[in-house]
Amino acid sequence: MVNKGPDSAGAVDVARQAGMRCVRGNHEAKLFKIAHTPPLEWNGRARVLAENLGPRLREISDEVYRWPLWLDLGNVLVVHAGLQPGVARLEDMDPSVLMAVRTWDGEGKDMDNPNHPPWFDLVKWPVPVVFGHWALKGLVDRPDVKGLDSGCVYGRELTGWCPEEDRFYRVRARREYVPMSKD
Repeated sequence: MVNKGPDSAGAVDVARQAGMRCVRGNHEAKLFKIAHTPPLEWNGRARVLAENLGPRLREISDEVYRWPLWLDLGNVLVVHAGLQPGVARLEDMDPSVLMAVRTWDGEGKDMDNPNHPPWFDLVKWPVPVVFGHWALKGLVDRPDVKGLDSGCVYGRELTGWCPEEDRFYRVRARREYVPMSKD
């Protein structure tokens, strides 16, 4: 929700006004860290995000940091990045895995390595798991997982999935907001 788009505060405002329930991810965690770090310690990317939010930096960071790490909707589980292989309860999973995993090295130390399998090849969950965080992979459509990060901020598409209809909804991005990178 925050960091790479053109108006992070506006995106959070729209979500709040619409009553959307959101999950916390790696960029929300980074924002919270920036907001609670002295400005002299910020790197270039942190400074850009802080300047984008301006006087609302602390307010927005505190709000998004209160979002849960997952939403259990009964028939669907929503997380930002993925689940921790080998751990059966959400409460026992490492928050950094829930917010940042892409691939699994067996320990959770190298969670974005193309030489390791995707986390979802190693996890069986009772309901479909909906996640984002992996624009390079793009849309993932399997009965057990729905990966929705189709790279809107990179000029591709914004994708949503309706579980009741088992249907994807897609909207082309108006433009590329940031260039595609590995992170």
